[in-house]
Amino acid sequence: MINIGLLGFGAVGTGVYEIFNEEREKIQKAIGEEFNIKKILVRNLEKRAFFKDFSLLTMDIEDIINDPEIDLIIEVTGDVEEIYPYILKAIRSKKNIITANKALVSKYYEDLLRVARDNKIKFLFDSAVGGTIPILEALKNITIGNEVESVLGVLNGTCNFILSKMEEGLSYDEALEIAKDLGFAEADPSDDVDGHDTLRKLRILSTIAFNESVFEDEISLEGISKISLEDVKNLSKENKRYKLIGRAKKENGKIIASVRPEIVEKTSMVGTLFGGENIIIVKGNNCGEISFKGLGAGPRPTGYSIIGDFLNIYKVDD
Repeated sequence: MINIGLLGFGAVGTGVYEIFNEEREKIQKAIGEEFNIKKILVRNLEKRAFFKDFSLLTMDIEDIINDPEIDLIIEVTGDVEEIYPYILKAIRSKKNIITANKALVSKYYEDLLRVARDNKIKFLFDSAVGGTIPILEALKNITIGNEVESVLGVLNGTCNFILSKMEEGLSYDEALEIAKDLGFAEADPSDDVDGHDTLRKLRILSTIAFNESVFEDEISLEGISKISLEDVKNLSKENKRYKLIGRAKKENGKIIASVRPEIVEKTSMVGTLFGGENIIIVKGNNCGEISFKGLGAGPRPTGYSIIGDFLNIYKVDD
C-alpha cells in the first residue's frame, strides 16, 4: 500500500484527488499495488464541511509530514517560503515528493535536488512545467545523447489564452477577466501576465537542458500587459500574432535567456497555438529540433501531469 499525503486542496488539489479516484483501477494495475490518499491539507475546514471524505482533512501540516505511514507527499499549495521547510523535513523523513509548484522549484532547485539525492528519495516536478507535456523526463534523456543548443517555449497558458481572446476583439482587461472566471488566471494575475511564471519555468528547463544553473535574475523579462488591442489587430492583418516566448541558447559557452512577447507568423508552429496550449521546442546537435505540445493550464491538465510523475516513481515494468 502506498499512502499519500496531499498538501493543498484548491482547484489543482481537487483535480488530483478526483483523477486518482476515477482512474484508480488502471493506476493500481500499472503500479502493481494499491494506493491510498491518507490525509489532505486544507486552509479552512469549514469550507469543506460537506466533503464526502471529511475525515481525511487537516489544517495542521505536521499531521502529514510527521505521519510515518505516508510514503509520498504531493504538494500543490502554491506557497514558497511557508512550505519549503516542510518539504525539506519530508525529504529527510524519506518521503518521495511530487510538486507542481514552479515558484518553489525555481527558487530552491539546487538545494531541493541535493537534499533529495542525499536522502535517496524521488523528487519530481514535471507538473510544474508545461501542464500536460511530459517535458522534464524527456529533456533529461535528450541531454544524454545531445549537446542542447537552444530551448524555446510558450509556457504560460494564461497569457496565450488572453492573447487569443484579444484576437477575437476583446480588450486586454476583458480577456483577463474571462481568464479569471475560467480559472486560467488568479485573482492577482501578475505572475502570469508580467512573465514571472514563464521565467520560472524557463529557469527550470534551461538548467536541465544545459546541465548548469540558470538563475532567475539572469533571465531578461518583459510581460504582455503593455500589448494593446490595436497592436493585436494590426498584426492580425499581416497574418501575424504575439506570443509570450521564453527562450534560452548557448553561445560561446555563455547561456543567454529571455522572456518577452514576440511576433510570430500565424501559420508557424508557435503561431498555431490556441487558448491554453503550450509548446516547448528543444534543439540538439544530434536530434535537431524536437517539439512538445499540449494543454498548459487548468486543474485537470496539471492533475494529469502529477499522475504522470506518480507513475514515474511507482510504475512497475511490464
